[in-house]
Amino acid sequence: MSGTRVLFNFGEGVREPKLTEQFGSLYTFLEGNGFASAATQLKIGPLAAPTTRSYEGGVEQAFFSDRIMFRASYFHNQFGKEIESVGAVLLTQLIPGLTPADLGYDYHNDSGLYVNTEAFRAQGIETTVEGGIGRGLFMRGGYTYTDSVVQRSFSSDNEALLDGYAPTYNGIPIGDYSPLVGARPFRRAPHTGFFTATYSTGKLTGLFNAAFASRSDDSTYLTDANYGTSLLLPNRNLDFGYARLDLGASYQLLPWLGVYGRAENLTNNQHIAPIGYPSLPFTVRGGLKIEWGIGEPKQ
Repeated sequence: MSGTRVLFNFGEGVREPKLTEQFGSLYTFLEGNGFASAATQLKIGPLAAPTTRSYEGGVEQAFFSDRIMFRASYFHNQFGKEIESVGAVLLTQLIPGLTPADLGYDYHNDSGLYVNTEAFRAQGIETTVEGGIGRGLFMRGGYTYTDSVVQRSFSSDNEALLDGYAPTYNGIPIGDYSPLVGARPFRRAPHTGFFTATYSTGKLTGLFNAAFASRSDDSTYLTDANYGTSLLLPNRNLDFGYARLDLGASYQLLPWLGVYGRAENLTNNQHIAPIGYPSLPFTVRGGLKIEWGIGEPKQ
C-alpha cells in the first residue's frame, strides 16, 4: 500500500438559458399579454441562468505498486433556478382569463413556456477501481449512489394557487410537468455503474463497455380526450432500469490505414430514458480509419 491521496473539490457555475428557452419565457409572455398581475402573484420573474454549487471530498489509494487504484468520494451538489417547461393545459387553468387563443401556438400539442422554478440537491458516494493485468489488459469500474431531493418545483409551488391544478391518482399527488417537493428529480437514477475493459497487443485493440442504471422517477405527461389528467400515473420509478453492453475492436492494416467494428447494445435492451425517446436496438457499426499528414522537411 502506497500513494495515498486526499482529494477535495469545490465549484460554482451558471448556465445561460438556451435561445429557445429565452424566446419561450413564461414571464415575457405574461408581461406582454396583460397578465403582469398573475406573474406577480405566482412569483414568476424574468428567465435567469440556472446555478450550481458542488462540494466533493474523498481519498485515492494505490495497491500493489500502483497496479490497482481505488478512489472513493462523497459529493454534495446544489442546483438552483433550474428551468422547467410549463404546459399550455396547465396555464389556462392556473391563470384566470387566459384562453387557448391567448397562447398564440398550438394549444392541443401542449407546447410549453419556460420558467425558473426548480431547485434540488444531490448528494452521494462515488467509487472507482482501475488496474491492469499484464501489458495488454486494462480494466476500470465504478458505482455511484445519488440521493436527490427536490426542494422547489412549479408543480408544488404553483398548482395549488387559485384553486388550481393538482392531479392525483387515487389520492396520490402527481407531478405532471415537474417533480413534487420531497421527491426525486425526473430521470435521475439513484444507482448507476459502469465497467470497461481494453485489450491492446500489436496492431489489434479490443474494447468492452458496460453501463447500468436503476429505475428513476418521471411523468407520463398523458392526458385524456378532454385534456384532463386521468391518464397520469404516480411519478415513482416510471423509467425502467437498464443495462447496456458494447463491444468493439480495431486493427491497423497499414501505418496509415485501420479498420474498426463496434456492436452496441448487445442485449437489445429497449430502455426509454427519458419517456418518449426509446434507445436504439442492437446496432453494428464498421468503417475505415485513414490518417495522412505532411512529412518532416528534408535537411
